[in-house]
Amino acid sequence: MSPVIGVVILVGIVAILAATVGVFALGFSEQQPTRAPQVAIVADYNERTTGNGEYLNLSFSSGDTVYRNNLSVVVSGAKSSGGTDVTLDTNPIQAQASTRITSGTEITIHQGQFTGIPSGDHLDLRDATLRLVWNPADEPESETYVIYRWPDPSQRN
Repeated sequence: MSPVIGVVILVGIVAILAATVGVFALGFSEQQPTRAPQVAIVADYNERTTGNGEYLNLSFSSGDTVYRNNLSVVVSGAKSSGGTDVTLDTNPIQAQASTRITSGTEITIHQGQFTGIPSGDHLDLRDATLRLVWNPADEPESETYVIYRWPDPSQRN
């Protein structure tokens, strides 16, 4: 075998190896999950039984900037004071937060955002669970993440 043929074969093998490594490297980087934002939220729960009833204030105290359009509120287990199941009708994030949610942003979850509360009853959040769900809208195949949960399951009686 001539030295020229040997060099051509060697160059071909190197090119195939480089292409294989490139495909694996690019393929694996595309499959990395998107990192959910890290936020610190302080919850202030008021158990009043007068007026509009109970409410929950959420204050973003620190962490990453979150865009309003990527965040939604999910509430389960909310009831009226008479025991009727109620449903969150509006997304408090969309109604109350600016486009960029940063430290100092406050959101209030209250009776006016729920449907199904009979006249004379008030909102009862005692057995409710609230989740802030982040969805990276610019990446349609990415996972959604719960970035905050109230109450903390480890502190519930």
